[in-house]
This record gives sequence, structure tokens and C-alpha cells, in this order.
Amino acid sequence: MSKLAYLMRSVRFSMDRERQACPNCGGDSSFVVERKWAVTALRRCAECLVLYRAPVDAPEEAASFYNEHYTQGFTTDLPSADDLQRLIQSNWAGEKDYSYYIGVLAALGLKPRAALFDFGCSWGYGSHQFRKAGYRVLSYEISRQRGAYGAANLGVELVEDFEAWAASASHSMDAFFSAHVLEHVPSPSKIVGLARQVLKPGGLFVAFFPNGSAPARATVPAWSKLWGEVHPNFLDDCFFNREIADRPRLFGSSPIEIDARHADWLTHADLPAAQYLNDLRGDEMFVAFRV
Repeated sequence: MSKLAYLMRSVRFSMDRERQACPNCGGDSSFVVERKWAVTALRRCAECLVLYRAPVDAPEEAASFYNEHYTQGFTTDLPSADDLQRLIQSNWAGEKDYSYYIGVLAALGLKPRAALFDFGCSWGYGSHQFRKAGYRVLSYEISRQRGAYGAANLGVELVEDFEAWAASASHSMDAFFSAHVLEHVPSPSKIVGLARQVLKPGGLFVAFFPNGSAPARATVPAWSKLWGEVHPNFLDDCFFNREIADRPRLFGSSPIEIDARHADWLTHADLPAAQYLNDLRGDEMFVAFRV
């Protein structure tokens, strides 16, 4: 969608009360954190504490956008056969290299042969690297075109309907991973809940996303550009401290360093407290917990 079309739609729905309600929990109590163009606002839900862009999209509008209009450079552009072979042979050097994410999972204790769910795999570059690292990978992608490319060209094993699969796959996965996906979905809480359902006891949840926290707002020049049409939600530690208040949890902003003490605390802590790896001043945020 062009910027003009997005602006005109925002004007159209700016006074629609239903389009101001929280898409995550349905709550109608919120306050404005920031505005753009006077017709779009970043709101903090007073109930679930998620940051969300208003006016919000209807679910069918969001699905249509990510299937038909969403473009994000290398993330969404499907490479030619020659380019794909070059990327594989170079071990994805300089382009969606997942070695950092793989290192985080390993530092948190995820062993080779573990069953890992890659939520929002795009065209499969991350799933392919996870599999090469030794994990048994199952993936989901909302874009039919990108998912089909990953299945055909990188051997990505996909579930077509995530919610239907989750209903029949309780306690089947050792880890649930997402990178820059949860900010796109209408209800992050719903995805976290389904992730908890499919994880085995002790299973690991790890997510990376644009950093919506207050420290990042004070230091990241592009903070205000990270929410809008493409990123309808903006996540931070306030939201996750409420969402997973019953579990020990780790927060940080990339690059993070995890040692054996952090991994052990996440697994064996007696109290459901939060531990911060750094001051959250980077533009990418990390959260991890075990069910």
C-alpha cells in the first residue's frame, strides 16, 4: 500500500471507536504515547500494556497486506536460483546470517536435534540455517508465496494453519522462535499463548523484535519510524512483564551476551522475576522464558 493510501485510510478510520480498541486484548482503555500526521497514534493499552498503532486494521486487512502488499527488501524478495545458491554457498554471509540467533539458542541450552518451531519464517532463510545447525525445524509463514518458495527451494517443512496445528500439537516442541514477527500479528498475546501450548515442559520461548522500550525511545533515532503501517504493534518489557508474569524471563537489546549463569537462572529460578542483560538502548529487543 502506498503512503498516500495508508494516510487516507487512517483519515477514514481515525474517528471510528472500534478502530481505537486494542487489537491484542480488545480493551477500550488506552492512552496516546506518540502521534503521526495527527491521524495515527501509538497507544498503550491500559489492560494488556501492548503498544499498538491506531486506527487498527481489521484481521482480513492485515492478512491481505502481508500476503499481497508487504515488501521489506531481502526479507520478502524471492532470490533467483543463482542468487540462492550463492547465499547458501557463502553460508548467508552478510545477508540474513542467523549465526547470532543460533548462538543465543545454544547459549540458552538448546541442543542439536531439538525440535524448533520457526514462527514467521518468510521464504525460509532462517529455517534453513536452523536445520543446518542441527535442529529439527518446523515452520509457519502467513505469506503463501514466500512459504511455498521456502518449501520448494530450501526444503522448509511448513504447517499451513498455525492455530489448527497448535490445537493438535500440545507439548511437541523444544523451542519456539520468532525474529521480527510478533510486531506484525494482530494479537501477540494469542501467539505467546499458543507457543506455551505447543512447548514441552521446560521448553524455550525466544523472540526478537523492534525495541519499543522507553530506553530505546530515548536513544534510537529511528524509534518513531519503527511503528506504523508495517509494524502495527510495538513491543517492550512492560508488555512482556505482564504477559509472562508467572515465569522467570530474560530481556536485553542486541547484541546480547548470555553465559551459563543466565541459562541456569532461566531454567531453575524459584521466583518469576525479570532479569535484564543490558540497558535496552539498542534497536532490537530480546525476550526469553521457559514454560
